[in-house]
Parts: sequence; C-alpha cells; structure tokens
Amino acid sequence: MQPFHQILRGLAARLIPAIVLVVVASISPKALAFTTVTAFGSTLNLPNSLPTGTIISRYTIPLSQLCGAASSCQVSRVTLFPNGGYTTAPGPLVTTNVSGISTRLLVNGQPVTEFSSNGSNFLIVNSPLEVQLLRDARPLSAGSLAGVHGGDPAYYWLCLPGKTCDAWNGGLAINLAATVRLVNGTCSTPDQSVALPSMVLYKFKGVGSTGDQSGTKGFDLRFNNCPPGFARVGYTLTPIGGPLPALAGALPVAGGSTAKGVAIQITGTNGTPATFNQSFPLSAYNSSTGGSYTIPMNARYIQTESTVTPGTISGMMSVLVDYQ
Repeated sequence: MQPFHQILRGLAARLIPAIVLVVVASISPKALAFTTVTAFGSTLNLPNSLPTGTIISRYTIPLSQLCGAASSCQVSRVTLFPNGGYTTAPGPLVTTNVSGISTRLLVNGQPVTEFSSNGSNFLIVNSPLEVQLLRDARPLSAGSLAGVHGGDPAYYWLCLPGKTCDAWNGGLAINLAATVRLVNGTCSTPDQSVALPSMVLYKFKGVGSTGDQSGTKGFDLRFNNCPPGFARVGYTLTPIGGPLPALAGALPVAGGSTAKGVAIQITGTNGTPATFNQSFPLSAYNSSTGGSYTIPMNARYIQTESTVTPGTISGMMSVLVDYQ
C-alpha cells in the first residue's frame, strides 16, 4: 500500500550569467489441469488510518500458471466470488471477508469483470495476472482473508474452453490468504524545499555535465514518528510533472521555468543518480521501537542540452511510503 506523502514540494532555480537555483496463439486446454494459487499469505501489517482507495498490496501470478508453456491462452469464463463465498458478483471490485479490504484481478493489465463465452468469443490472456488488495469504504478491521469458506470456492475462477469450471478440470482458481494486522499510525514525511548555490554558466561542459561540487546541496528525506509493528517500511521517489529528462535522476522541468538546457538531478551522497518509481526499504526502521529516521540525499544541476541559457527552473518530487 502506498499512501502519498509529498516531501520535496518545489525545486526552483534561476540561471543568470551565474545560475541561482532554488530546489523549492492458444494452448489446448486438454493439456492443462486445474491449478490453485494462493495470493499473499503470511501477515499484512496495515496502518489503521489507511485512506480509502489505497492499493494495499499486489501479487503477481505467472502466465504459466494459467497457460502452461504457451505465450497466451483462451479463457471461456471468469467468475468472481465476494468474500470467498458461494455467490458471484460482476466485479471488478470484490469484497473480502475482512471489513475495509476489497480485491480485484488484473488480466492483461486491466481489472477483469465477470465473463462467460458464447462459444465463439474468448478472453485472450497474454501477460501475467495481478491480484490487488484495496482499501474500501467499510470500516477497517483485522482478520484473515481466507474467505468465509476457507478457500472453497476461492475468490476467482478462470476456466479454459471445453472444460467444466470446477476444481477437477482445466483452469485457475485464486485464493487469498494472509492475516491482516492493524498498526496504529504511519510515518510522517514533512514537506520541504532545498536552495542550491549559484553556479556560473561556463562550468557546464556538455550534456551530462554537473558543473562542480559548489552547485550541490545536501538534504534529508525525513520519516518522523514511525510507529512500531511493521515488518517493513519502504519509500519510493516519484517525479512530479512533465516527461523525465533522459538522464538518470533528473527531475522534469516544471511549468513556469525559463532556463533551458539544464535540470535538477537527485543523487545519493556518493553522487549516484537516484532511481525513481522503485520501492526501497527504510533499512534503519526498527519494528520493535519505531522512531524517526533520515536518508541523506543531494540535489545538483545537470546539463540536458548542448546549450544552457539563463533563466529560472523548477521541479518537484514526492515520496510514496509503503508499509508491510
């Protein structure tokens, strides 16, 4: 799950003769047997303040679990069972037996709804399946996701053509497991802005040039008052705005910027460009005690075009904090 915490609200800069930067084919179904997959398992530690609509967790099911060795296969029927019970629902959102948590199944990257072939139209599956857990509008509670009947008939059935849709014939059944445990609170991540020192234009030597160390400013990602009890706390750096520059760690140039040929790059303290849109563990987090933590980072200029012209430049970055 990934609550949104915006942490670097503004990155802004001014380029003058010296720059002032403010970082303000189908497979025969006869070859396949019915397969059962259990998604998630173990324990899910969730903040009790989790907002409605949050994607709590994702579980990927390899295509081979449904299609065998084939690169795609046909599905004749998709059935969704709310609460893991005997009744069905159109979907795509299906309630679980744990209040406050629903699930959906993504087929070919899209949420699937109840489907039944008329004998000539089939659902072609050509990519891994993804099961998601989402926070719904019901009061959030703890409990087991195993379903009201303990996994029989499961939450999802995908049936292959020419087969009866049951546990003895070709297809895929998807169960849910995991015990949901609620943790009181989340980490707080305050907004901040970072002002870079000025830098003269002649220090840029070509695309990818970062000038010199005088144009670098350190800052900390802050994770305050993290409660104990989570198995893992992670964070994801997410650029905000237009298209990303081609250079690693460079933020999009925000609207209102007038400088050309330069961007703001986020790095680690060793100068390695930051990786965006990937969750990293907050390794210092202590599950027994919780606490407040910092991750030191740097912001610096980076030349993105052959010519740098003076003006102002700005950009933004956010942090997504995830909990397990």
